[in-house]
Amino acid sequence: MRLQALLLEADGIEDFLRELVALAATALPAKVHCSVTLRAEDPDHPYTAAASDEAVDVFDQRQYDVGEGPCLETLRTGTPHHIDDVDEEERFGAFPKLARESGMCSVLALPLVPPRQNVAGVLNMYAAKPHSFTRPVREQAAVFAGHASGALGVALKFAGQLQFSMDLQTAIASRTVIDQALGVIMSQESCTAGRAFEILTQASQHRNVKLRELAADIVTKVGGQPPEVRPLWPRPSPLSGEGRAGFRPSAEG
Repeated sequence: MRLQALLLEADGIEDFLRELVALAATALPAKVHCSVTLRAEDPDHPYTAAASDEAVDVFDQRQYDVGEGPCLETLRTGTPHHIDDVDEEERFGAFPKLARESGMCSVLALPLVPPRQNVAGVLNMYAAKPHSFTRPVREQAAVFAGHASGALGVALKFAGQLQFSMDLQTAIASRTVIDQALGVIMSQESCTAGRAFEILTQASQHRNVKLRELAADIVTKVGGQPPEVRPLWPRPSPLSGEGRAGFRPSAEG
């Protein structure tokens, strides 16, 4: 399926989502605008990760500002929501009025639920004409959203693994600098590693300076330049935008 190709070809999760909404906007027989809403770390502040055009991006933000609409309700409940004609819609508070002002006459919001996960986001579809999302169109859109959910789950997993690897590298780098500073203290104070660590932590607390920053300062004063730590970079993710050839099938299969 084309979604699988998008996942393999993407330079990053943002690139994948941009291609996803572009594909969604042309995958249905109805003429639609599309966007993907994702949960932020703060559940009260979702954001549009990708939109097929600027008008949709602006419209999504207006929906977030008023805190009402089918997109937000689908994000909360995991239930699809459909508005056939905003002129006849009485749900969602101020949303129908916003939709009319933005030229959106019919709406379809479908949950993106990766396998074995909670709702990760919403695929939003908007049409300038009422009654655009007939039953056959909604059924086709639901199939597309199902495939998109699986692809999004893989994308988020790779992105999460990459972030974990980067966090781990940062932790390793910090530990290396601290160990260098401990060596300096052990030499200057003729003490054990345990005692050197006590001295370093006490100085950190007394000066209200992070342990790594203090350690880097000690190493810099002794060596005459900031500590250099060679990162142990992990193998790049398919969505990291680096070394993409390493994740493609070789000529040998």
